Amino acid sequence: MFAQLFAGRIPKMVLIMHTHTTELLTLKHYHIIGVASLCAGIAFFDFALFIYLSDLLSKVFFDKISELWVSQLHLFTLFGAGYLARPIGGFMLGRLGDTQGRRFALIAGLLGATISTFTIALLPTYSYLGIFASLALITARFFQGFAIGSIVPASWVFTTEHLPSKNLGLGCGIICATCMLFLLALMGLVNFVENTLSSDQMMSYGWRILFLIGGIISLSVALLVRQFDETPIFKSLSTPNKELDSCIDGISLENEPITNNQASSTALHKPTKLETIKSLFKYNSFGFGAAILVSWIIASLSIFIPMLLTPLIVSNFRISMDDIYFGSVIGLIFMMFGAVFFGFLVDRINAGRVLVFGGMFLISQALLFFYHLRAGGELILACFALLGFASGLIGALPSVLTRLFPTKIRLTGIGLSYNLVYSVVGGVLPFALGYASFYFSFAPAVYLTLIGLLAIFISFFVYYIPRSNRDLIR
Repeated sequence: MFAQLFAGRIPKMVLIMHTHTTELLTLKHYHIIGVASLCAGIAFFDFALFIYLSDLLSKVFFDKISELWVSQLHLFTLFGAGYLARPIGGFMLGRLGDTQGRRFALIAGLLGATISTFTIALLPTYSYLGIFASLALITARFFQGFAIGSIVPASWVFTTEHLPSKNLGLGCGIICATCMLFLLALMGLVNFVENTLSSDQMMSYGWRILFLIGGIISLSVALLVRQFDETPIFKSLSTPNKELDSCIDGISLENEPITNNQASSTALHKPTKLETIKSLFKYNSFGFGAAILVSWIIASLSIFIPMLLTPLIVSNFRISMDDIYFGSVIGLIFMMFGAVFFGFLVDRINAGRVLVFGGMFLISQALLFFYHLRAGGELILACFALLGFASGLIGALPSVLTRLFPTKIRLTGIGLSYNLVYSVVGGVLPFALGYASFYFSFAPAVYLTLIGLLAIFISFFVYYIPRSNRDLIR
């Protein structure tokens, strides 16, 4: 079905371009991958820092004599502010990146994250400002989420529009691995500070140190991005290409036909917000729907392994805390290896086949992991490693996302779809899995199985996505 769908809509000259370019990675390409990885990594660091310090921040910025349900409402408000802002920032700054440049959007997001993170670090506490301190924290968290919403999508797009087409998966896989590395560093840093300082010192200034570190790194990375040029593909937007613009309709399955006379003016036209939304939901609805499903896999795996797996094990299984801690570290390390592996694999094998293999591998390891936990967990560290490696499937997916939208709305489409899903998954999944696992300890395994099945399902569409240089430039 998908073959017929594409064959009827894609011009023959585009299908001929399926072969990869022979261009090799240069030192500049490696620098771009490195800096883009730092951008995405610090975005994960700054956003997740709130999660690791949520209990402490609730005590510092809210009334200490509040009832339990009020305290939980405070935490929900803090989380909700960040998650609500992410899709808004992903769309607004994504549109900025589609009109002013990927580099511009990346720097804007990093500077916004820097300012908001520094602001949080310097905020007066509840004992000084009362309820105004609480409101200030929620506001700062909202703007932090707004800024961070554009950084990871912009990192993917900035990288893929610089690299040769046969190395897109590897570049994005390294970016995903670096995100896990920053989460691992955050976990170690928080544990180090908490073990070094007393409880009173953490309440007084310890938490500020962590936010200051995040702000300093964000600013440093923003300065590094300024040294690079805009992507060649975005620069090509200013050069009308009638033959190329006529291919947009063929590759974007639901676009209305455009004539050669319209192509020149279309290439130079900067769409309004309304036109951008119309293009996403009317002319690119098929790609947007696929992006939602792909983003669901990325968000689920990048949240489940680093943040949810440990508390779910503690609440449902009897296993030593030392094994859980070392297991979570091992799982993150092998998830990094898996992200690079699957990213490399998707450059050598059709992405659809990689998703079938990755989905089946994820399902098998999820079932094995939780079955082994129930049986006693003697080899739990090995199971952590295997499940982490299987979750590295996220490394294969960003390069797929970048091909789902034409250049003119690429960053807007990815920014909106990815952050919309991330907000829903991040805001709902912890509560849903926590509640479900209270009655059924295998609920996390069932969810991971569904994610694996989703990867297999979407593979039938991904298999027929064109993989040429020209496809990215469309």
